Parts: sequence; structure tokens; C-alpha cells
Amino acid sequence: MKQLLKLAAATLIILLLVPVFCLPGAAVYVADWSGVKLEEFIRILNSYVETSDTLLIEGNHTMRGFAVSPDGKYAFGGFLNPGGTSAVNMFDLDTAVPIGAYAYEQADGKRSYAKGLAVDDRGYLYVGLAYNPNYGAVDFAVVSYNDKGEMTEVSYTNIITEGTRGSSSSPKLGVNGVAVEKLGEKYYAYFVINYDLDYLYRFDVTDPAKPTLDTSFGTGGRVDLAAKYSVPSGKDAQYLDVASDGTIYLCATTTTDCLLIISADGNTLIDSINIPKAYSVCLTDEYIYVTSSSSPSAVNVLDRITLQQVATISGHTGANNYVYVIEVDGVLYVANQGSDTVFDSILVAPLTDAAKALIESRRATIAAALESANTTTPGGPDETTTSPDTEPPATEPSGESTTAPVDNESTTAPAGSDGTTKASEPGKKGGCKSSVAAGLLLPAILIPAVIIRKKKD
Repeated sequence: MKQLLKLAAATLIILLLVPVFCLPGAAVYVADWSGVKLEEFIRILNSYVETSDTLLIEGNHTMRGFAVSPDGKYAFGGFLNPGGTSAVNMFDLDTAVPIGAYAYEQADGKRSYAKGLAVDDRGYLYVGLAYNPNYGAVDFAVVSYNDKGEMTEVSYTNIITEGTRGSSSSPKLGVNGVAVEKLGEKYYAYFVINYDLDYLYRFDVTDPAKPTLDTSFGTGGRVDLAAKYSVPSGKDAQYLDVASDGTIYLCATTTTDCLLIISADGNTLIDSINIPKAYSVCLTDEYIYVTSSSSPSAVNVLDRITLQQVATISGHTGANNYVYVIEVDGVLYVANQGSDTVFDSILVAPLTDAAKALIESRRATIAAALESANTTTPGGPDETTTSPDTEPPATEPSGESTTAPVDNESTTAPAGSDGTTKASEPGKKGGCKSSVAAGLLLPAILIPAVIIRKKKD
């Protein structure tokens, strides 16, 4: 009888432990950082997606906003330039193909700048929108998405209006940091407003169709970062992440570049850590990842408990500005914002054996799709399907640019671009045999993929 009881007890303990070891997104501990390196996964130049031999559905270049879905299937990039063509593109990470897009068209016909992006575990994308050309107002949209690349605006909310939208006589306003966190039974979205004014807002987005300002946060729903935490005008607060207990981690410049750790109500500074060029931050169970945007671009790795730096992941060849970092299922994703001469790119650094296997599998799928597209193109593999004005450089740029992320986005296209927005049919998710180049042969008038939200007068 005693043996049976012992066996039953042992079995119960094992059953209780199984869920712990099988939890998705379990803690990632890296014993040796020397082998962790950033590598290009998706490369983009002037809307040409070299990795999948196709074009962006919308937008053009200068990817500032960025996010990855919690399941690791999709990435979202907010492309700013050239003036008037800003849009969010949705990428299938298994194929590197852009499969959907969202853009907000203002009353004057320009597109609002999609500078900050975040996703939650319910399938909603939060898009911070600065009014083009960065004066007078900042808004946000909640957008649903699905596996077909269909992106549907669920709600549109004004965060702040000061003066007249679009007028240079009004305060210059941008939006960089966007984060979403579930606290208890509610979902909250955080927005960092910067440039002439530096504020942190929190909205209750439990009902994504009806976001409401959370007046219990800060003072009436916002924190004045300049007054409370000495973030001076022109220096700016940048990107943020929020812990499961509501604690806020915010990259900003006060007297120095730093990572601010702020209480859940927004009213108390818990700690401040000096990190040169601190720009974006990601929290995991073990680590805090902080990007240095430029000079030189890198990812700083801090111990989550001691706050001591344990490693630095140096920039890849062709690094310009590392403007976003996130870890999903053991893969570190970093957004490299391009310039007129340096390409945009999505970078990856696998942190576990499983993550390495995932990236290797994706690379194999992408390579096979490219080979299939080349061999099935009319005229043979020597015939190109890309527009001459979007052809990527023959060689990768060498060295590192020290250009910082631009505050006032360019209104002219870079060399080699005609400034127009080109579209392609979204590639269908289908593994190695997906025809990713076919959409380039279709007239743009036949392509219904883009969701553009036009503001009514």
C-alpha cells in the first residue's frame, strides 16, 4: 500500500511539473553570449524586398515602427518615407513575403507617420500615428489582422491635439514608444509622445473598439515626462516596454541617455541606468535588451534582477539605426531603420537551439521559394521581375552609419526611387513552392490588398 501511495504521489508531482516545462515562451537563459550574433533575415531597399524577390505592398523605406506577433508568425513594419506614403506592412516570417498593409490617409491626402507599433495576444495591432508633417496632433488606430494578411481598422482615437493639425505654428509632436500589457483582467496601451512635448499616456483597450483614457494613471491619464523626469525638449523619450506588474521601462535622454524604470502608476522613478544612445527596450524573464540606435548600433543585454550589463551584441555589417528589439520564442528580432543609402532590414539572433532550428528552416523555405520564382519566370532566371528604380545595391554597404533616427521625415525619395508607392499582390503562404514573384506582373489596379483609412472632412 505504501508503495502504491509513493507511486501515486510521484506521478502527481510529475503531472504538476509537466505544464511548467511545456509552457510556451518559457524563460531563455544564455550561458555564453559570445556566439550570439545579429544576422539579416529580411532586407528591404526602396520598397524592394530582396529576401522574397518582391515589393512592399505599401510604404517605401525608412522603417521606424516595428512589432512581432506573440506567436512569432508575423512582423509589422511602419515605413515613413518618402513624404505622403507612410504605411504599415505585415510580413509572413516563414516566407519573408509582405502579405498585408494598413495606412491612414489624412484629410489633405497625406499619410500619417506610423512610428510606433505594438501587438497583443488577441490579434490586435496598435499603430501610433503622428500627423504628417509632425505638427499639432497624435492619434492611434487599433487594427485586427489574420493569416490571410487582412488588416481591418477596429477603432481610431486621438491622443493629443495642440493647435492645428499639420501647421508648423503648432507644437511638433511625434509618437515613438507604443506598448500593450494585460494587467489583471484589463488590457492597457501606452503611448510616448515626444519632440516639443514629452508625455506618456495610458489607455484602457480592453474593448479595442472603444479605447478610453485611463485617468487613474499619472495625472488624469498622462505623465509629463519633462516635468517629472527631466526629459528636456529636443532630447526626447523614445520606446518602452511594460512588465507584467505594470512597471514601466522607458528609454529616454535626461542629463544622459538612460533607461528609466518607473512605477506602474507612472508617478515614481524607481531607477535610472545610463546606456549610451538608449532607444528601444524589451523585457524577458531573465534579461532586459536595450538597443543603442547609432554610433555604433548594438544591443545591450542587462540582467533582469541585478540590472548589470552582461553582454553586448554588436551590430551587423550595414547597421544604421537599431530602433526596435523584441524576443519571441528564443529569437531576438531587431529592426534596422535604413536611410537614403542604407537599406532597412529585419535582423535575427537565435538564443536557443530550437530558435536556431526555426531560423534555419525559414531560411531554407525562403531560398527554395526564390529559386522556384527564378526558374519559373518567363524568359528564364536571367530575366528580372523587379522595377529598375527599386533594384537593390549590388554589394552590401560596408561600415556603420552614424546617422541618428530622423525627427522630421524626408519628403523626397532617395536616389533610385521615383517617389511613388508600388504595390504587389500578397504572396500566399504555401511553403517552398510559393510563387512570390508573380504579383509583380499584375497591374496595380487589380490589387485589393491595401487597407487605407481615409479621414472624412
